[in-house]
Amino acid sequence: MCGITGVISNNATKKAKREENVLKMNSEIYHRGPDDDGFFSDDICTLAMRRLSIIDLHAGKQPLYSADKRYLIFFNGEIYNYKILSAELSEKGVNLYTQSDTEVIVNLFSFYGKKMLNMLHGMFAFCIYDLVEKKFFFARDRFGEKPFFYYHKGQNLVFSSELSALLKCDFIKPVLNKTRLNHYLALGYLKEPETLLKDIYTIPPGYYMEFDPNTGIHTEPYFSVAYQPDKSIKTLSDASNFIKPYFEQAVEKQLVSDVPIGAFLSGGIDSSSVVAVMKKYAKIPFQTFTVRFKNTLYDESPIAREVATKIGTIHNEIIVENNGFTEAQFWHILKHVGQPFPDSSAIPTDFVTKEISKHVKVALSGDGGDEIFGGYPLFDWIPRIAKAKSIPTWLNNSLQNIIGTINSKLIDNNKLRQLGKMLEISKLPIDKIIQEAQSLFTSNELLNLSKQQDLISEFSEYEEIFSILRNSMLYRIKYDLPLDMLIKVDRMSMANSLEVRSPFLDPVLFEASCKLPDQFLRNKGIGKLVIREMMKNELPSSVFTHPKSGFSIPLHDFKNEEFKRLAIDLLNQPVMYELFYKSELEKILKLGLESNKDSSRGSIYRVTHQLWCLMMLSGWIKYFEVEIE
Repeated sequence: MCGITGVISNNATKKAKREENVLKMNSEIYHRGPDDDGFFSDDICTLAMRRLSIIDLHAGKQPLYSADKRYLIFFNGEIYNYKILSAELSEKGVNLYTQSDTEVIVNLFSFYGKKMLNMLHGMFAFCIYDLVEKKFFFARDRFGEKPFFYYHKGQNLVFSSELSALLKCDFIKPVLNKTRLNHYLALGYLKEPETLLKDIYTIPPGYYMEFDPNTGIHTEPYFSVAYQPDKSIKTLSDASNFIKPYFEQAVEKQLVSDVPIGAFLSGGIDSSSVVAVMKKYAKIPFQTFTVRFKNTLYDESPIAREVATKIGTIHNEIIVENNGFTEAQFWHILKHVGQPFPDSSAIPTDFVTKEISKHVKVALSGDGGDEIFGGYPLFDWIPRIAKAKSIPTWLNNSLQNIIGTINSKLIDNNKLRQLGKMLEISKLPIDKIIQEAQSLFTSNELLNLSKQQDLISEFSEYEEIFSILRNSMLYRIKYDLPLDMLIKVDRMSMANSLEVRSPFLDPVLFEASCKLPDQFLRNKGIGKLVIREMMKNELPSSVFTHPKSGFSIPLHDFKNEEFKRLAIDLLNQPVMYELFYKSELEKILKLGLESNKDSSRGSIYRVTHQLWCLMMLSGWIKYFEVEIE
């Protein structure tokens, strides 16, 4: 696991300045790889990396070269099937000089070209430099576990694993991409490859990018999602027997390491299942880690403890205090994410990864289980909204008016508010329903709040041939997974020099999951049916019977005086009045700070996270000195 940086420019006379920039950028991502570094520079490029040594600790120093010395590679990630691929290369007469997965990748590229991407089982973002033709090849893993940012103007290309490092390059000025601001507010992220900074982009998950300084950039996907239910899977038992070997192989593959491995254990189905299978294949005892919240509504630690006892792990609990918010934590998250990040679960993720890193360098997690096997309650909510489309418009409008009157004059009820929202959203086409149902700010709220008039990008991957459930899952895989969950996990874990692996995102397991009929994913409000069936005899019953809570914090309990002071300061920054209407900012600030329960104005989660979203935006502009044009 590493971080990579580079500057590519045809201007050989400025080589010294280029090298100075790359050294600054590489220093900024020291936390991603405190064990070693790597450096290369010639007349058109300067490339560098930081290394967290996991595999082939002594001989994996980068850059590594193909056997014919034509290509070199700087690599961030892990390839779990590299030993199999190494054996294939040996059979073809390719001599490898290390036991590193990095050397396998560059030789696969030398032998197969870009077709080799589909052979890789792992998480990755890398740069391959063709020393003969002076061209560059970049690629990112299928789901976006590893990041890749770049700046491109003319013949210049600058790239890095983190945005904060990219901004250390002295000719890159952070300028707000105002045309995408409403998209950030609505969903908490931007559709890749765009970012909130002008001229700065990402390589989207499952894409590769070719760069020739003379002809420019070419990007193309190498991976796409295809749901094709297998009609021979007729019962839940069939589904369980079909998926189980793929799941076990995924976990076993990800145990490859030359350093000790631990695991996250929340007490939920996904992480508990990973830990149970780890026990079957781990050669030595391993440690598990969970967060214990003082607020019992969010605390799954008793169940995690029960799982650890049954399986037999060395279990650790990290206590998170209520009212434990500090301003330093806020700026720490912004620095490492590099963009405003409205998911407050970055806070406990930082806590737990910091503690885990004191014990191990690698940890397996249950991330991706909900997206791949239909775990979110939202997947039931969206079909209900779709059914409401059958209500005549006149009746729909009348019901909304009645609900609004009741809520404003008679009772204060969040459930009624949700019903009104469902009726409003049901007027939209189904692809927009899927997106709007997950929005933090509704379209009407944005009209009242934002002075920008930009439109929200559509869910362009929507497929008519897929079911509503599968399209909802596809949306989460394309957007929420890479732009929320995996950002949180990568940045917070790497901030603490910890590698996190996600067996549920194994490409072979994912391909198998696409063959499951919908009825073995969700039914009657219960999700991940196939995983429940598969693990029912291996985990305590409490894992399956307690309500799903997710790895989140009660943000409203963290609103101590330090939080309030920061919120008031950030929402009253002059730049916020330039971008938004002051009266609406004041309403959001007041509601976010004063609310302590669900109400007709919104759920406690929603109103506090609308405030957090705007705090993040204002703080980000301030921290990175983002210019507004």
